[in-house]
Amino acid sequence: MRTSLQAVALWGKKAPPHSITAIMITDDQHMIVTGSQEGQLCLWNLSPELKISAKELLFGHSASVTCLARARDFSKQPYVVSAAENGEMCVWNVTNGQCVEKATLPYRHTAICYYHCSFRMTGEGWLLCCGEYQDVLIIDARTLAVVHSFTSSQSPDWVNCMCIVHSMRVQEDSLLVVSVAGELKVWDLSSSINSIQEKQDVYEKESKFLNSLNCQTIRFCTYTERLLLVVFSKCWKVYDYCDFSLLRTEVSRNGQFFAGGEVLAAHRILIWTEDGHSYIYQLLNRWAQMGAAYKTFSGLSKSIYPADGRVLKETVYPHLLCSTSVQENKSHPFVMGYMDERKEPFYKVLFSGEVSGRITLWHIPDVPVSKFDGSPREIPITTTWTLQDNFDKHHTVSQSIIDHISVFKDGAETAVVTSSEYVPSLDKLICGCEDGTIFITQALNAAKAGLLEGGSLLKDSPPLKVLKGHHQSVTSLLYPHGLSAKLDQSWIVSGDQDSCVILWDIFTGEVLHKFFLEAGPVTSLLMSPENFRLRGTPIICCVCSDHSVALLHLEEKRCLLRARKHLFPVRMIKWHPAENFLIVECTDDSVYIWEIETGTLERHETGERARIILDCCDGSQLVKPESVLAVTSETHKHRSVEQRSSSSHQRGPVPCAGLQVESSRT
Repeated sequence: MRTSLQAVALWGKKAPPHSITAIMITDDQHMIVTGSQEGQLCLWNLSPELKISAKELLFGHSASVTCLARARDFSKQPYVVSAAENGEMCVWNVTNGQCVEKATLPYRHTAICYYHCSFRMTGEGWLLCCGEYQDVLIIDARTLAVVHSFTSSQSPDWVNCMCIVHSMRVQEDSLLVVSVAGELKVWDLSSSINSIQEKQDVYEKESKFLNSLNCQTIRFCTYTERLLLVVFSKCWKVYDYCDFSLLRTEVSRNGQFFAGGEVLAAHRILIWTEDGHSYIYQLLNRWAQMGAAYKTFSGLSKSIYPADGRVLKETVYPHLLCSTSVQENKSHPFVMGYMDERKEPFYKVLFSGEVSGRITLWHIPDVPVSKFDGSPREIPITTTWTLQDNFDKHHTVSQSIIDHISVFKDGAETAVVTSSEYVPSLDKLICGCEDGTIFITQALNAAKAGLLEGGSLLKDSPPLKVLKGHHQSVTSLLYPHGLSAKLDQSWIVSGDQDSCVILWDIFTGEVLHKFFLEAGPVTSLLMSPENFRLRGTPIICCVCSDHSVALLHLEEKRCLLRARKHLFPVRMIKWHPAENFLIVECTDDSVYIWEIETGTLERHETGERARIILDCCDGSQLVKPESVLAVTSETHKHRSVEQRSSSSHQRGPVPCAGLQVESSRT
């Protein structure tokens, strides 16, 4: 019989940080998805009246989210793909918040477009990706494996932005990209499907330098199939899609920088800037006399011959219709997007997400018009919302386990909790704080009081013990006996911002010893594996932010090794018991081999030799970011508290206090 589990998170009165770096509205217009600098995604309910309410936080990335996109035909499978700074990719079912596929690739994506041609392709379709690598990657939308790539025959380069052009007139699809050097390239999508499936090289059909840098957006006008909008940071341009001739250039003014744009309708465009302003223009026709040979195009109109026989070619000029109102003191940076709803009530929505975590929506009128005097009309903000608004909306939110230890008797807040450790065998929750204080409380009683008693018990039950010995923020905690029964069950180890490590007696609160590492802040405390012991006992490994590593022998109360020659951050620690070596892998893939007894650097290896050494060692221990607290409860059983790392790759939804809570059943 399988047990049902209910996940519960106690967040306290303040919403968790969610600094928005990517934002999208799903195709069914029922949900907003945001990615953040902290690595988590947030799902927000969007009502038909454009009201917003946070639903779930999804944990799956250990680095900042760079982009979001749909990953399937949304009407059949409500899937969204997210990509992070460190190459992680996740496909999410946004209906239930579950991660259905994950992968880590050596690529940093900055934009993703989903593509599927049902009558020419098998499978779930492709994710066309661009970023900090040459040209465009083609990734299988189901497996997240690299299928192929679109390759440049000339001037291969990183791609800034891209769009897929669906032409109803010719029933063909094309991929348009603009490189970091400002070169526009076009690949035939429809005719390249077989070549891609057969792993044949696919080169661009056309290319053209656009004479501008820092492209932000490229958009095709599906209403006329004639105009192409390209937005750069210092100007935006309109091209004739038939021959890529330039029809208009509009340069930024007043120190503003453009950040993106969209085609709203035939001859109507929306442009937004980095400071949160946006403008709607009507593109009016203008005729300019040209000396080139006449060429007929379908679209807006046709050129005519004046009396002198020279050609009049059409250009456009923008007339400003409307602008959007913005809140003062907006936080930067932020990201924006546009959704043209195809279902009732047929809203056109401009949306933005800020680093503060705020989402703002503007309802764009179907036919935006100027004022009677011809001046631009201002479109007001329709909705604005943050996670904190969700928390403030619900006044009966239970306190978190640590709320009562973070407040003085007079109600003033003390330093925030910066690290934590749960000791199940002793039912103790240990919290290190920003001011150097360490609190020890009874975890299950605190959880029960917070969940069932509305926090009243928490106020009446002070922390079990307060440890004072650090003079800087406590950055890491470790309970050694929980990892090795050989070590004293009364010991707790803590590290701080000043590279001081303290060995405590958890029962008496006594400082047993202080280790002064004279290094950077302690970021991780690790225990040697069971098969590695020095004189019969395990040893503690301290990783510091200055890339140094120290080994501590707790029973002898001495520092065995200070390894300071690492040029890059430490990524992994391994142990070689037979040779008494400590193996340190850094983020540049190099390996340092240290002799533990003598404290000397045995050798430094890179490349294939480094990989061979790592494969031969035991006790792989990834150095992870600081952990965070989560609370889980098991149906019909006792409640327990567990420590979860923010980068532990446990992908799935964690409901927030004041957010809609959904059950996760197994």
